Amino acid sequence: MTGMGDKTVLVTGATGTVSTALLGALKGKPGLRLRALVRDPAGAKAQALQKDGVEVVAGDLEEPDTLAEAFAGVDILWLLTPASALEPSMGSNAVTAARSAKIGHIVRNSAIKAGHDAPNRNGRLHALVEESVKASGIPWTILRPHYYMQNLLSSAGSVASEGMLYMNMGQGRVGMIDGRDVGVFAAKVIQNAERHAGKTYNPTGPELTTMGDAAETLSGVLAKHVNYVALPPEAAQQAMLGFGLSRWFVGNVVDYGRVYSDGWGDFTTSDFKDITGQEARSFKQFATDFAPAFGGSPVAAHA
Repeated sequence: MTGMGDKTVLVTGATGTVSTALLGALKGKPGLRLRALVRDPAGAKAQALQKDGVEVVAGDLEEPDTLAEAFAGVDILWLLTPASALEPSMGSNAVTAARSAKIGHIVRNSAIKAGHDAPNRNGRLHALVEESVKASGIPWTILRPHYYMQNLLSSAGSVASEGMLYMNMGQGRVGMIDGRDVGVFAAKVIQNAERHAGKTYNPTGPELTTMGDAAETLSGVLAKHVNYVALPPEAAQQAMLGFGLSRWFVGNVVDYGRVYSDGWGDFTTSDFKDITGQEARSFKQFATDFAPAFGGSPVAAHA
């Protein structure tokens, strides 16, 4: 049952890893109504959300004139946009719609070390969105999560077929976080949004990991040898373009690989534990949960 004083939370990026985890963490919480913004309400993922009791509304952050109805009556906006050159435009469209709808709070999923002088394009684009959120006059909270463990799934096929983890991260140590934990973190913020107004958080995983360490952990979990191959930027770029990925997306991954190789991600914070009261998932937990994707048996993973 939902009561009269319930708050409506509009979740963007609703079918992705982070927002799916957020919706799962908020499900059944008293005082909240969940609404998901999707481009295609008829799609399988949208239908699954609807079955789960989430109100599904159609809208596209790239098209400002599709947003008014979806944003109407919303109290808290969870603003997550896909990595794209259009990020500032999507952010601006969302903020404008939020202002028109008199939304009470925006929780923005930004990016690690976002800033106008960030050494990578995604960090600079996220800074533009953060600026438009802060200029909106709406109370805000910003999350700048560390590198997602799920990024390693891009190499899951080669881990499964040849025991090779191909990544372009050099020997850089990163405080990787499981994308599902970003959703868990966001849920805690949304449940007490007023308490987190004006705050910027940097959720990370519990430990520093190199891709070599990750390969070693995968070896143990999969019970087979996994080797890390550090791809130079040019090789990574050629391989990804060969897969038909967009130039912007490829450039973004190459940017990140370069800065992480230089130690840019060599930090962890206590933000996750401070806000949720629990430990973030370790890479070993991630590897265990996703063992089937890396070619392992789910039975072995839970033995």
